[in-house]
Amino acid sequence: MPDLFGPTERTVTRSGERRTVRLQRPYAATPTELWSACTEPERVARWIGDLTGHRATGGDVQLRMTADETVVLRIEACDEPRRLQATWSTPGEPDSRIELTLEAHGDVTVLTLEHSLLSDEQAAGKGLGWEDFLNRLHELLAGREPAAVSWDDAERTLGPVWRALV
Repeated sequence: MPDLFGPTERTVTRSGERRTVRLQRPYAATPTELWSACTEPERVARWIGDLTGHRATGGDVQLRMTADETVVLRIEACDEPRRLQATWSTPGEPDSRIELTLEAHGDVTVLTLEHSLLSDEQAAGKGLGWEDFLNRLHELLAGREPAAVSWDDAERTLGPVWRALV
């Protein structure tokens, strides 16, 4: 199981009434391997949810994260295997923006995830959720079962960290 306070760097920045959650984490993978884990539907399903739709710039993708939560992403920019930017639309919430960047550093690839245009409440929740998902991604890339990562452990351990950051 990953160390819940592992190598993830976490920050929350403010711009007026909006917040940006930023997580940065190294993975023992090449940029191509990490890109595949973040974009290929059969791999994405193992750590975050079911991915369907047109996965190219200008396309819409549906990410079914739970039985009750499906997010629509409009792909704004895609520079495989380095950068992906999309509008994040969740029913009942204002649209936000997500950006993934991957950068090789020797034997690891650093993934930077920024989720912006969030309220305070959204920032704390998205930060905690994203960190949980990045722990699951770590398990997938390590050849272990992502579902073994405990949401309850993440919420208990990381929830206060994210609330304090906001």
